[in-house]
Amino acid sequence: MLTKESFILLRDFIYEKTGIFFAENKTYLMESRLTNRLSEHGFSTYEDYYYFLKYGGEKSKSEMLSLFDAVTTNETSFFRNPPQLDAFKMIMQKHYFDGKGAGTQLRIWSAASSTGEEAYTLVIILLDMMEKLKRNISFTVVATDISPKVLESARKAVFGSYSVRNIDEAIRKKYFVEEGGVFKLKDIVKKHVKFDFMNLMDANAYRMYRQMDVIFCRNVLIYFDDKMKKKVIDNMYECLKLPGFLTIGHAESLHNLSRAFKPLVFPGTTTYQKG
Repeated sequence: MLTKESFILLRDFIYEKTGIFFAENKTYLMESRLTNRLSEHGFSTYEDYYYFLKYGGEKSKSEMLSLFDAVTTNETSFFRNPPQLDAFKMIMQKHYFDGKGAGTQLRIWSAASSTGEEAYTLVIILLDMMEKLKRNISFTVVATDISPKVLESARKAVFGSYSVRNIDEAIRKKYFVEEGGVFKLKDIVKKHVKFDFMNLMDANAYRMYRQMDVIFCRNVLIYFDDKMKKKVIDNMYECLKLPGFLTIGHAESLHNLSRAFKPLVFPGTTTYQKG
């Protein structure tokens, strides 16, 4: 059983390493997510597991990646939240297909990308726009996550029916190969995405993601406290070129977090532009 004392030790340790904050009413959630980690190492208490993480030396370093896998939430699918994707299309049309940005190398960052559905969705949208508008732009999508397990899955680009449930049938047939009850993404999409490990808590790591045109960081801020949220948003602001665009989760807001971004209102959603 996870005692209050052990919960606080682990909560503060996880927050320090990842920025993810477990409120006290989430004790049961932490307990359920870490049970397998205790079993694998043969620990009888959560306190023992904490001290292993804290003082286990080289062994605890490799366990840290398993901890990241355990505490992160990876609920995603293709073409999730259509109003945000429609806003992305309008921004692409105005600034990169028709505007001054046309002909440049477009760089997009899918932060906390999980198993890759978001990053691959953005590629499909751009490929479709290029075909319909008979325009060609050069682009790269960088997708990052703190979980090595989901990054490995994302690189394989093999998805179940649940992940592709929102994809139009014509699009699905065009960009996927259905085989044995799963959907394998074609290389024409995969080749545009580069996956990297990245901890949003690590201020130095942002140096690798400068000069971005667009950042998607959806449904991530809800796991951070206000202090961590501000750090992430400030760092992402610095990573964007002018006029860069940031999309966060539909239930998230930059209110009281940053006044540096200009809110752009689209039907059913808001996108934030670097000012």
